[in-house]
Order: sequence, then C-alpha cells, then structure tokens
Amino acid sequence: MKKLWKNNLTLQQNVRKRLPKLARRYLEEGRDALAPGTAWKQMHKFRLHTKRFRYTLETFQELYGPGLLKRVDSLKKVQTYLGDINDCIVTSEMLKDMEGMDDVRAKLEKKADEKMDKLREFWADTFDAEGAESLWTRYLVIYACRPSRVNRSAPKYVNAK
Repeated sequence: MKKLWKNNLTLQQNVRKRLPKLARRYLEEGRDALAPGTAWKQMHKFRLHTKRFRYTLETFQELYGPGLLKRVDSLKKVQTYLGDINDCIVTSEMLKDMEGMDDVRAKLEKKADEKMDKLREFWADTFDAEGAESLWTRYLVIYACRPSRVNRSAPKYVNAK
C-alpha cells in the first residue's frame, strides 16, 4: 500500500499535497456517479466516498479555519440527498414482495427521482460549475496551516499609568 504521508515533509506540505488530490478524485467520482443512467450501487459507493472525504476535511478543520466550513456544509448537503435517496430505494426494495405496496413503492421511487434531480442540480451548481474544481484545489493548497489573521480590532498596546 502506498504511503499517503511523507515523513520528510512538514504537516503543511503533506496537507497541501494530499488534500487537493483527494478533492480532484472526489469531484471526478462525483461526476461519474451522478451521470444519468448510473446504477445505484455506484452512487452508493459515492455516498460512502462523500462521508470519508467530509470526515477527512473535518479532521483538518483546525489547519484551515472557518473557510473550510462552507465546503464541508456542501458535502453534508450531498450526503443528505444521497441518504434520502438510499432510504427510498432500500424501503422500496423491502416492500417489493408485499402485496398492496405498489402505490407506496411508486411514491418512494418518485421521491427518489425527485431527490436525484435536486442532487444533480446542486452538484452542477456547486461542484461542477466552471472553475469549481480549481477553487477547491487552490483553497486546499493556499490556506493549509495558514497563521490566524491578526485581530485588528484589538488595541496594539495598552497605556500603563
């Protein structure tokens, strides 16, 4: 197995090197998984990848500060859509062999389709918009381990009496 972290690099160098690669891989997988006609099994794998990517970013939240929260929130939204779709599909499958459940299953399938449409729209606007990948990767490089900004409202000195 390939080592993800390089011992000869600093934390900042490792984060700047690895996280943008993870973001590119995530975005590529998302484009594939959310393409029309993709089987749910592949989308479910993407759901799990979304969780891992989000949790990885949350692990390094302290190194990036509050700017990372917006990106994590967008991943949470993708997770919610995928989770809702999964619930519909799993429930529908459980009802498959039960009599009189055709209407319920049809409603669940319609709900799953509606959620998928909303997810694809959100994905297109948030992750697949022109320049979005560059914004993700540049952010993960530029803001890694950046020192906190100075509080400009605090006095620079205190008059002693």
